[in-house]
Amino acid sequence: MTNEDFYPLRLKPITRAMIWGGRNLERWLGKTLPPGELIGETWEAWEGCVVENGVHQGETLAALLAQDSQNIVGTVQGRFPLLFKFIDAQDDLSVQVHPNDAQAQTMEGQPFGKTEAWYIIHADPGAQLILGFKENVDRETVAAHLRANTLVNLLASTAVQRGDVIFVPAGMVHAIGKGIVLAEIQENSDITYRFYDWGRVAQGRALHIEQSLQVCTFKRVPQPKIAPLTLRHATFDQQFLVACRYFVFELLALRKPCQGLTTDGKFHILSLIEGNANIHFGQDLAQRVAAKRGETFMLPARLGAYALSPATMSCAILRAYVPNLQADVIEPLLKGGHSMADIARLGGSLAEHNDLLPLLQT
Repeated sequence: MTNEDFYPLRLKPITRAMIWGGRNLERWLGKTLPPGELIGETWEAWEGCVVENGVHQGETLAALLAQDSQNIVGTVQGRFPLLFKFIDAQDDLSVQVHPNDAQAQTMEGQPFGKTEAWYIIHADPGAQLILGFKENVDRETVAAHLRANTLVNLLASTAVQRGDVIFVPAGMVHAIGKGIVLAEIQENSDITYRFYDWGRVAQGRALHIEQSLQVCTFKRVPQPKIAPLTLRHATFDQQFLVACRYFVFELLALRKPCQGLTTDGKFHILSLIEGNANIHFGQDLAQRVAAKRGETFMLPARLGAYALSPATMSCAILRAYVPNLQADVIEPLLKGGHSMADIARLGGSLAEHNDLLPLLQT
């Protein structure tokens, strides 16, 4: 590949109709949806997404990785490691759990488990989600409640609003409640084990009780919401939402054109959730692509320096990438005046799932 092959790739989302979906991605993100369908998810950045612009128009990310994985994603592995999506829950999603990498490999023959994180874009008044149990429990207790059809009595509910951040490590029981629109970053896996589905089994949605019990973390989550940390730059605010070994999730709030950004040998996912912007790249940042609300771009690892300029008064961009946690998260946040305790909370409140704690304790 030559230099002209590396530019911000606008990706065509894959829409997925779901019985719990709706049409709110049109309202809150300006998405164009298939008429007459209840859309639950749009897969925005995934190996099966097709490039919509430039010399790679019509090619999938998977095809580009087959040509030059090192320069596209920054590693020699052949599979795109992340999946970024939008979710519109107009009914309650199933109570579910996902395996970790080792369990996915043993139980399903798949390379990745599923750790994920959510940024709430919209929540109806009173909207809630489920994360973990009300108290620490054990497998036998959960199994007994499943037999009695009273599992929901054990589950912890959390009210949410726009801007809330939730970290869902593999093994954590969870469910997105009705009236919520969110952005999700996750490992590239679609392995889902359903504990309970609100009586929808009759509609062909199988339960996976034994698998769920095998991978579940039977614990209460003391602090279900992540407290983001902000670095205030001259022209934009960089808000760290979640950090783990698989991804960093950030919110960039642009005030003026900002430079000094770089892929630094890692691919970046950029998705506009408010306003419009331009992405500048190439020699002297002389090239640009326009980005609109609801659009998602993948910046190849080899792209290098880039800049963002707002095209509207208000402009907010979600950014995700596979991090070096020490260099990309811990060091800049410590330099910015944040405490080690606050930084550690970006990895969740359960020590066994927190990838930042070992680094902060050395």
